[in-house]
Amino acid sequence: MKITLLQRQKKNRHRVSVYLDGEFAFGLNDECVFKFGLHKGMELDAERQREIELYDQRVQAKRIAERYVGARMRSVQEVRKRLREKEISDDVIEETVETFLRVRLLDDTAFAEAWVRDRLRLRPRAASLLRRELRGKGVKQEIINDVLSRMIPEEDEEAIARKLAEQYVRSHPSLERLVLKRRLSGYLQRKGFAVSIVIRVVDGVMG
Repeated sequence: MKITLLQRQKKNRHRVSVYLDGEFAFGLNDECVFKFGLHKGMELDAERQREIELYDQRVQAKRIAERYVGARMRSVQEVRKRLREKEISDDVIEETVETFLRVRLLDDTAFAEAWVRDRLRLRPRAASLLRRELRGKGVKQEIINDVLSRMIPEEDEEAIARKLAEQYVRSHPSLERLVLKRRLSGYLQRKGFAVSIVIRVVDGVMG
């Protein structure tokens, strides 16, 4: 088949539409056009076309992943999901993930550490809730266990709960004591703290 037209796409100026024998065949990143020296009148057999389209997927996957991890740290599972949403093939997804892992643009341990650090700074909660969140991001259990044991020792869990309880009490000065105690208990439990910690903290803060 012969290339009859190479046309830059209006919606994405970095992509080029390739027409074979007068009909639209596929779209490519402009990088692929230069790499393979595509030009009007060039003959393309099926094998060469597959090679070009595979290279295009690799370029596209790399660009999508770079933008995605550039916004904030991401887990491996988040990147895989993003690439699937963009209809990248499974083989290319795994190639891209392996490349990003090799150059440390993806690192689930660093991701988990950053997630816990930000949560404790901005929206404190119990380790059990953080554990659930990290599992939802696809982080492996052994990584979660290691990160939480280092960043939230058991003795710190109660201190976090106490700080939250003190803030809650200060922000609800007009509540009747029994109502405040009940609501405070529910608040701490929703934050993932064990009942034993909740009881000790509520009793300690409420006097």
